[in-house]
Amino acid sequence: MNKSILAICSFAALAGACVTDGMSSPRQAEAARIDLASDAAGAQGLRPLGDAALPDKSCGMILWTLEGVRPAAVFRFVSGKEAEINIAGQPVMLTRTEQDGAAGFGVFERQVFESEDGVTVEVSARFGLGFDGGAYLEKGLIKVRDDQGWSMVAPTAGIAGCKN
Repeated sequence: MNKSILAICSFAALAGACVTDGMSSPRQAEAARIDLASDAAGAQGLRPLGDAALPDKSCGMILWTLEGVRPAAVFRFVSGKEAEINIAGQPVMLTRTEQDGAAGFGVFERQVFESEDGVTVEVSARFGLGFDGGAYLEKGLIKVRDDQGWSMVAPTAGIAGCKN
């Protein structure tokens, strides 16, 4: 198993280890248009979520990517509800519009999410080893595209599961 995936999976076990970006409300930040062609967005890319834990009695997924030398939770999807991603310091709420592939815990191997302002996020990952109440997600990619067609791609790994 790849060292970065092991680090990400170890990080996933630490429920309270999420970094905050200081934003008060994802809805409040969503009003600002995401422009991936801007220097600021390109330099910042995907940023850590303020709260990446799954709510009690829910299922879904959390994805991490490396920020410097440590993993950071950058994407969360609660099954049956919205997903959240932080792009260049702007939390964006997303609705799942497509899914296919193997499924478990309300999560599919390939999913497409869209925001109200035209940001599209495609998430793909393979289900890996299972654990009590979930499974590791590996060999993943997060592809983000803004309403002008600019895009960014980040490797990812994470977990899918249910929290009692």
